[in-house]
Amino acid sequence: MFLKQSILSDAEQNTEGLKIVYDDLAPYAKENSTASITRPGLRPRLGLHPGSGLHPRGTITEQEFPELKRDDISYPGYALCFPRFSLLNGKYINFPDNPLPYGYISPEVSNEQGLFGYVKQSQGLKPQMGLHPGMFLYPKSTTETLIESPMLTVTFNQKFTSVGLLFTFNMMSGDYCTRMRIKWYSDNSLLSDMEFYPDSVRYFCNNYVRGYNKLEITFLQTSKPIRPVFVTRIDYGIYRDFLDNELLERNCLQEINAISESISINTLNFTVRTTSNIPFDLQKKQKLTLYFNGELIGNFYLKNGARKNKTDYHMDAHDAVGVLDGNEFAGGIYTGQPVSEVLEKIFENEDFNYLLDESFSDIPLYGYIPYTTKRNALVYICFAIGAIADTSNYDGIVIYPQENALSGEFLPDEVFSGVTLEHSDIVTGIRLTVHTYKKSNEAQELYNDTLNGTAEIIFSEPYHSLDIAGGIIGQHGDNYAYITGTGGNVTLTGKRYNHLTTSILKENPDIVFNKNIREVTDATLVYSGNAQQVLDRVYAYYQRAENVVGDVLIGTKKLGQKVKIDTDYDGYRTGIIESYNYSFSPNEIKAEVKIHE
Repeated sequence: MFLKQSILSDAEQNTEGLKIVYDDLAPYAKENSTASITRPGLRPRLGLHPGSGLHPRGTITEQEFPELKRDDISYPGYALCFPRFSLLNGKYINFPDNPLPYGYISPEVSNEQGLFGYVKQSQGLKPQMGLHPGMFLYPKSTTETLIESPMLTVTFNQKFTSVGLLFTFNMMSGDYCTRMRIKWYSDNSLLSDMEFYPDSVRYFCNNYVRGYNKLEITFLQTSKPIRPVFVTRIDYGIYRDFLDNELLERNCLQEINAISESISINTLNFTVRTTSNIPFDLQKKQKLTLYFNGELIGNFYLKNGARKNKTDYHMDAHDAVGVLDGNEFAGGIYTGQPVSEVLEKIFENEDFNYLLDESFSDIPLYGYIPYTTKRNALVYICFAIGAIADTSNYDGIVIYPQENALSGEFLPDEVFSGVTLEHSDIVTGIRLTVHTYKKSNEAQELYNDTLNGTAEIIFSEPYHSLDIAGGIIGQHGDNYAYITGTGGNVTLTGKRYNHLTTSILKENPDIVFNKNIREVTDATLVYSGNAQQVLDRVYAYYQRAENVVGDVLIGTKKLGQKVKIDTDYDGYRTGIIESYNYSFSPNEIKAEVKIHE
């Protein structure tokens, strides 16, 4: 089965048509947060007088809740001893010794009215009728304990902005907090202080606050009596659903290249007219997910946004490849590292997934990747191994081989009139450069200047055996080095790699005149071990000089799939779907398709 069809097999279908889900969240806030129970320390303050043994004491962190950095936590059904909590319906189990993550459960329990901040009395032992003295039996007075309102403190390692906070309480039992108070701080300055009154297990606390790095969340009342507070998730913002009737315009383009000579940045832009009174935050890299009838079309990330008027917002977004295009990759010389290992480094610290077809995992890489963007590094790898990089219909990037077997067909009633056969300039041959890199002893000065502090030096070509005078070498690789100096002259040297090249040529033997040889010179992961495979693949691609272009109903056909289509005037043509330029109707998806034969 075509890989992309297999990953979509579990999609839940519906009939809601076009939907865009906008994660109007503060990017990176959750992963840079720490939720904890803290107790304030002893600090000098008005009315507090020095005394013997009285010293300032810092704030104490009693417990942290790393689960609240995650998006996949739900209450796992552990039975707790509260009235009518652990139902005998088979869904609750005894609390295990090693529990699954369950988020935050407050140590404090509400009273019979569901309130916190009450006094709990424990009846003491008093002489009374029928009570006889016994060994170790002494009178004891009644005690009173103040049950304070539980407070969760969230700190961040930088400042964030969001339109509010979205709380998920206990979805399983239906317990939630009905009254809570939230304070937003910038360092020690109070930015905002508001009370909220949730009415469901998922509730959005609407309050647009800029530049906060600390929250104090005080829970004042529970929806059921004699309960702790359950919090399984906190989102720093809100999720918004835009349906077809709210979208004034929408444009979406998704493309692949069957031999990965380049990897396109797919785009989504649209204008939405909203009836919500919650303002949009419009922060770069917020996620936008495009669905049709419940099936994922693609994930995109906000690049630019603008408010047009009181109700209309315009958003311009690109896909995961566009994100990779803005992030650097150090590259280097490769001497047999497997594809899976290098891809793991490329996708390190990214917010999206990648899925690598297992046939590519263990292919060794030989050659060179310069200091470049992660997108370009992916091009070097995919071109060398014969992979397609595709962001459509997946939460991230799918890397898979070109499909050889026919797996789909555009039926006549799915093709609009006017299908065009586009003829590109005929390429009669491919000349491919083969690369070899060998260490040499030729030294080269890479930096020579006064340096006070740390500097990153990026090399124009790879170097090995780095040496420094007057400073210290920190993190470094074949393409870069971080060096540190203390105000004096620093000299950095390195030894070059000898870059040797040869060329191999494949031509169409039937064409003698008017030759058009395409040169492929910069694919520096092409070496003697894979050169012939790369040459054959590129030659075959350019021998198919026609594209079928026209409007179709896409049905279940996916980008990258090998399909056939009836031109209605020149018979059936077969090829790889390389692009969809979508337009949406309430019941089906129409697109301008490009099929490369």
